[in-house]
Amino acid sequence: MAIDTVCKRTITAGLSLFLLLNAFSLSAFGADSVNSSIPSDDSAYFTRVYVDGFSVNSNGFKLILRTYERHQEVHFKPFLADIEYVLMAEGRVIYSKRVEQVPLSPGSGGEIELDHHGHAALEAGKNYTGMAKIYLYSKGTPEYYLTASSNFTARNDADITEVYGDSIGASATIKSKSMVPLDAKIIFTLRQDGRIIETKEIAAPSIMSNDKEKTVNVLWNNNLNEGTYMVSVLLGGNDITVNHDKIFTVEIRATATPKSTAQPGNSGHSIPGFTLVLGILAISTIVLIRRRRR
Repeated sequence: MAIDTVCKRTITAGLSLFLLLNAFSLSAFGADSVNSSIPSDDSAYFTRVYVDGFSVNSNGFKLILRTYERHQEVHFKPFLADIEYVLMAEGRVIYSKRVEQVPLSPGSGGEIELDHHGHAALEAGKNYTGMAKIYLYSKGTPEYYLTASSNFTARNDADITEVYGDSIGASATIKSKSMVPLDAKIIFTLRQDGRIIETKEIAAPSIMSNDKEKTVNVLWNNNLNEGTYMVSVLLGGNDITVNHDKIFTVEIRATATPKSTAQPGNSGHSIPGFTLVLGILAISTIVLIRRRRR
């Protein structure tokens, strides 16, 4: 009886050990068995995309997509997608644009960055929701895949791209980076040796990011004398403060001396052909006098 009990216990322990080793073998080599169906050169074998980053603000949309499996380090095959960009305010769609057949290929690192700029005028300080809807192509037809969304508050944003100054005045070129119409002022400050000589203030052009950059000009009260000057331009408004300095030099302009015009009576030189004309007139007068005497 004792022998039978020992045998049963031995058989049970052996079976348990066999099952444990078998389970360990599957868990340890299961990933390899899955990867064995993947080509050894890590080439793509199916289609999938992950959203690694999404942001939207007054300047536009930015979407980062990943076309590889991070844990398995397997890249997916190249494919096409439609990306629909949507802006909403208070639950109402105010802008929608669908970009079709965007190529999504592994590329370098397997990440794709997509930028999009809307064309809807936004109101400064107002809250909006931005979305990017992704449609993947299946058998030539785009099918909905997923949506990424984000909330933001609209704000002004602009930059000064160029400043110019001379003895007469100055100019500044403004480029808007926001879909909020620019509401700001531009202050020109003229300095020499750290001393403020003159200040001019004008309104900035009301432009948005889909407009061309614009140049504004001011004139100094007086023409500047020779020397080195600096013009500082400040673009200021709600949510925006941009400075741009420019040094310029005013040089003395050489004044051209007008050339004197020689007068015939003062120069001592006769006008070409004038002596010949006088001779002909004298001869004609003598001939007429002789004819009258006859």
